[in-house]
Amino acid sequence: MAKGSLTIELTLLMPFIMGGFIFILFSGFIMHDKCMVNKACLSAALRGSEESDDSEAIHRAQEAISEVLPGHLIGKWTYDTNVDIGRDEVRVTFEGSAQMGGGLIRRVLSAGSTEHSYECKSGRFREAEYLRENRK
Repeated sequence: MAKGSLTIELTLLMPFIMGGFIFILFSGFIMHDKCMVNKACLSAALRGSEESDDSEAIHRAQEAISEVLPGHLIGKWTYDTNVDIGRDEVRVTFEGSAQMGGGLIRRVLSAGSTEHSYECKSGRFREAEYLRENRK
């Protein structure tokens, strides 16, 4: 082995090693954000299902989303949330797009698509029905 050949070989491999490290790092960022969005969606559906009044249920669901998402996402997100209150269930939908990284990194990690959509449902808690059942 010639003197200094190891340095040259490692120099040629370093872009691949650093690229792999950056890929793993950005993948972790994206997974973190997806988990936080899913948590916000589930929390909003559960918190809204606890209320019997429809307007209070919407308020509590929006409150849950505003507690979880702002300031906790790593990437820059543009998102829209919608809370639908039905007779028997609360449905929370989240649609948004992430802007993380730029150029090649974003295209490789997201395969050209940064759109995310989540829908969470929770059955409504009916206090009067619950009390009637437990009194029997």
